Amino acid sequence: MKKRMNLQLFEDGAGAGTDGGQGNNTGSGNGGQGNAGGQATFSFEQAEEIANARAHRAEQSALRSYFQQQGMTEEQVRQALNDYRERQKANQPNAEKLQQERDDALAKVTQMENEKLLTSKGVRADDLDYVMFKVSRMVDEKTAFDKAAEKFLKENPRFTGKPYRVMSTSAQAGDGGGAGNSNEDINAAIRRAAGR
Repeated sequence: MKKRMNLQLFEDGAGAGTDGGQGNNTGSGNGGQGNAGGQATFSFEQAEEIANARAHRAEQSALRSYFQQQGMTEEQVRQALNDYRERQKANQPNAEKLQQERDDALAKVTQMENEKLLTSKGVRADDLDYVMFKVSRMVDEKTAFDKAAEKFLKENPRFTGKPYRVMSTSAQAGDGGGAGNSNEDINAAIRRAAGR
């Protein structure tokens, strides 16, 4: 719902009808609006628009006057005003671009901190990208990067540079070692149970 404002052109009443020029001038400042009985009705939005337009015209007039006082021609004044507007637009910050740059910088800082953490845990430079990828996939709302890194490196110690042993539970063919004896023991126990 629009609010309506009742704007009146005030006069002191003394001589309002005697001076023919004054009665004609009262309507000249309202942008050509009808002036029935000395009253014009505007909505708040219309009044604000009129005020902004007048302020803009006053600013342009002041700049034009200044440039002309400096000895510039009408064309030079117009060009100077256009240049001024372009500089104003260029000086306004691009919020989306600034936010994207901030997000990129934060992502780089986070990556460097994560790489430093993995390096401090002994991850070699050759394995750093792979370990970063694997650990990053383990990160979620409940698991932070450092906890995920600890878990991954505990399960995969070969990436930490620490010595580790590979344990085999299967016997290789032709192996006469302990694994073969273990199979023979199991087979003997099965034969005894079967009564053979």
